[in-house]
Amino acid sequence: MFTFLHVADIHLDSPLRGLARYPGAPVDAVRSATRRALENLVEYSLAQEVALLVIAGDVYDGDWQDFQTGLHFTQQMRRLRDGGARVVLVRGNHDAENSMTKDLALPEGVVVLPADAPGTVVFDDLGVAVHGRSYAVRAVTENFVPGYPDPLPGLFNIGLLHTAVTGSEGHAPYAPCRVDEMLTKGYDYWALGHVHEFRVLHEVPPVVYSGNIQGRNIRETGPKGCVRVDVDDAGTVSLERVFLDVMRWAVLDVDVSDAADVHGVVEAFAGALTRALDEAEGLPLAVRVELGGASAAHAALIAGPESATSELRARAEDLSGGRAWVEKVRVRTMPPVDLAALTESDTPQGDLLRYIAQLADESEVFDELGADFSDLAAKLHSVPGTSVDLPDLKDEEVRRALLDDVRALVLPLFGPGRGEGGS
Repeated sequence: MFTFLHVADIHLDSPLRGLARYPGAPVDAVRSATRRALENLVEYSLAQEVALLVIAGDVYDGDWQDFQTGLHFTQQMRRLRDGGARVVLVRGNHDAENSMTKDLALPEGVVVLPADAPGTVVFDDLGVAVHGRSYAVRAVTENFVPGYPDPLPGLFNIGLLHTAVTGSEGHAPYAPCRVDEMLTKGYDYWALGHVHEFRVLHEVPPVVYSGNIQGRNIRETGPKGCVRVDVDDAGTVSLERVFLDVMRWAVLDVDVSDAADVHGVVEAFAGALTRALDEAEGLPLAVRVELGGASAAHAALIAGPESATSELRARAEDLSGGRAWVEKVRVRTMPPVDLAALTESDTPQGDLLRYIAQLADESEVFDELGADFSDLAAKLHSVPGTSVDLPDLKDEEVRRALLDDVRALVLPLFGPGRGEGGS
């Protein structure tokens, strides 16, 4: 029996985005989160006397801003080497050969597989062969899998690959391939990187995304870590997730339908945050709050979103003892009116709501709006220290969200008694 760890997407020293804009957030404390997650990986490996780690790309987040980034990784690899572990890695799109202008000699026992063709490293004492190929450039469009070598008889064969497997929506389609193509290789395990979520694409043999070891923004929620792979003498594989992260991100969907006012909203949020803190198992937590439901508090939330956000942040601070921070609050509530009936009604309000609904299909309206946004952004970019993120108005989901915001702004005008011909 032997054990190896499947690791991917360390993104060492990648900044954690979304907290810097919040006064009081522990920006300095979480800035080193990826380093501390890497240290947790090494500590676990040494404590468990793991003999082999395979890293499926993106050790770094790109070329180093600070030479200490490379030094830290090298130091941690030296600790593994001194503890008897071997490491095999491939480079991914973020740390491709051509993107790294700085480099350090890695310790003996750390093998970087080549970029010009697939390479193989064999560990006879473990009975393991690891096959893989690094990225030579950032944007790899070639399917690497057909070029991977045949499995070596009598050994446990691991395929190491940084890839966007077919169906990985929302991820750049680098080194694309299909699961069935990997299965035809006859390997015993495929260790994948690039997708930052834990996913088992096939069970026997396992085809697995380990996910990244530390969430870095609100799109990377939940526990993060690596995969422990235990192989018995018969070659049977068992998987176990090992959590390594030092802080977590969460999206809280809070239904405030029963809230009569902002105080009620804050109490509903407190209940949701308490549950999230329990799930975070003592780790610091950054949350995005999505307030939803048909609520009597809707008008107050829309009229004073900054005030409501401040109250939620104060409640989070009090409830968690400083362990939780509100990254952003999104108000998705509606007033307690029958929206469908109001939309169909022969009233000015109904006319307006029907017009808003029709805008979803009016691409030229969004094209004009996008041009206005671009002009505004160009002017704002000339102001030192100003950064502007423009919404992608060609994205249907973005359009729908924008129109939902418009409805939310106008619906307070249709309060009780105003649905039928009110002014």
